[in-house]
Amino acid sequence: MSDAEQNNPQELPSPLGLAREVEQLMKLPQHLCKQRGTCCRIATFKGSLSFDEIKALAADPNAPGHESARDFASVFLPYDSQAEVREVASEFVDRVRAVAERKGQDPDTISFFKCKYVLEDGRCGVHEDRPLGCRAYPFPHRSTIYHPGCGFEQQGVKNWERIEEIMRTLGMDPSQY
Repeated sequence: MSDAEQNNPQELPSPLGLAREVEQLMKLPQHLCKQRGTCCRIATFKGSLSFDEIKALAADPNAPGHESARDFASVFLPYDSQAEVREVASEFVDRVRAVAERKGQDPDTISFFKCKYVLEDGRCGVHEDRPLGCRAYPFPHRSTIYHPGCGFEQQGVKNWERIEEIMRTLGMDPSQY
């Protein structure tokens, strides 16, 4: 610690102040959304889980991620095949498959989903009552896979970089989160 930091401790970021900053960084400004409905028409859960894996998480109340899997499965319906999704968003399918391959997962087991409430014009049919996960989406994180052209991508990546910096400041290893 420098002499200046010892003599003026308010210059050091407080853990509470950093926690508040992370909380704000997790909320991406909604004006960045281009309102195309793309993320509602073609979604994945945790990047690359299969429908069977999601159902298993949703069914096990003791599993980490149980509630989010249950909520996701109640709103999103699986596509019949990746080929069907590829007709609509081939670049996104490629992005998701590449991430799965880097993780050592079989990309052929990935399930893609569509929201049962998205309207033809891309708007949400239950916008005022949409689930919490939809209200908070997207989540700035290193594993978030954005659709090509997503208005949130640049800010989300930037926010996650700052969150990782804060984690390191607090002595945490960002790769564990």
